[in-house]
Amino acid sequence: MFPLLVNHYSSFQENRITQRRFPEDLWNQLVEEWIKKGPFKIRKLGETFEGKPIQELRFGEGPTHIAVWSQMHGDEATATMALADIFHFLSQSGDHFDNLRKELHQKLSIFFIPRLNADGANKWTRETALGIDMNRDAQTQNSPEAKILAQWLHEITPYFSFNLHDQNRLYSAGKTPHQTHFAFLATTGDEAGTWTASRKRAAQLANRMAKQLSPVFQRKIAKWSDDFEPRAFGEYAQEKGYGLILVESGGAGWDLEKHTLRKFQACLLLDSFYAISTGFWQNETMDQYQALPTNERQIFDILIKNAPLNSHEPIYRADIGLNIVERATENGAIAYSWILEDLGDLSSWYGLTEIDGEHLHLHAEKVLKKEGIYHQLVLKKDGEIVFDLSHYTQKINS
Repeated sequence: MFPLLVNHYSSFQENRITQRRFPEDLWNQLVEEWIKKGPFKIRKLGETFEGKPIQELRFGEGPTHIAVWSQMHGDEATATMALADIFHFLSQSGDHFDNLRKELHQKLSIFFIPRLNADGANKWTRETALGIDMNRDAQTQNSPEAKILAQWLHEITPYFSFNLHDQNRLYSAGKTPHQTHFAFLATTGDEAGTWTASRKRAAQLANRMAKQLSPVFQRKIAKWSDDFEPRAFGEYAQEKGYGLILVESGGAGWDLEKHTLRKFQACLLLDSFYAISTGFWQNETMDQYQALPTNERQIFDILIKNAPLNSHEPIYRADIGLNIVERATENGAIAYSWILEDLGDLSSWYGLTEIDGEHLHLHAEKVLKKEGIYHQLVLKKDGEIVFDLSHYTQKINS
């Protein structure tokens, strides 16, 4: 089913969502359209701290319950874009996916909470309006959003749960130059890391997801460490027996809006629903999931080897690592700049772009500074520009 969905993705992509930070009004408009067109039920579960509604969209009337939530962290919206595509898919009819929709509707009840942290989504912050990281609030439930999520899970008692996140785009799959595109985790429900029935079925489904993605993203799929974090909702849900799978969208080169990952996540989730409805997930082992490398931090956006650190003789040189920095703007967009995150001996690191700076010289800048924010940085050789940071900023903007 996964390859078929990928091949027909353009038929159900929600084209009105064009960037990760999209307006709340647009989302509300789309929800109204999906409700009118599709076999969805909508229910208000409560409100965020700032009074925004937290809504559940339900598809299906089947006996197997599935819980899906996204944007627990407000600035992690790739999965929410993918859910928009899924809602568009489920609201359609009259194509060769009608049998799939019928299968899902009859055998599953899928409960979605998109934009769980709506306050953080509007501000483009990780935390809730109270400044709380929801994924460290599962036990004490100090935030209203955490209370609602916990009560909702207890009410629907899902057989599978999908906790959808974005992760830092510069994680690597193991200590390699390969940028992690997707990372998975069948969380543990206790300190001992017990392989309960809930955790095993989550790992089996994660195994299917990894198998589907492997031909597309070779060596760019990873898993998180399964160290127990009792404050996290992944561990909370697994301890309750809810078959929790953590799915994280990483990076995809210069596609900072992550439309590539959005596409494959939408198809991956739909395929997972199909595997649950048919029982095909039970044919999976855990071998491929277990063999995934762990997430590591071994990558810079730009790594310049032997770069000049100053402009006057004697010239001192070292490796420098430059990374993109995002900043939310008041007009609802995202602005980008660069940080010189580290300098020195970076021989164990990799760059998405790597440059030999041995014979290059600084232009305009007198001294490079660690953790300095840069909008312009030019390196020359024999008076000719060899490296211009603004060219890479243009790649982002385009």
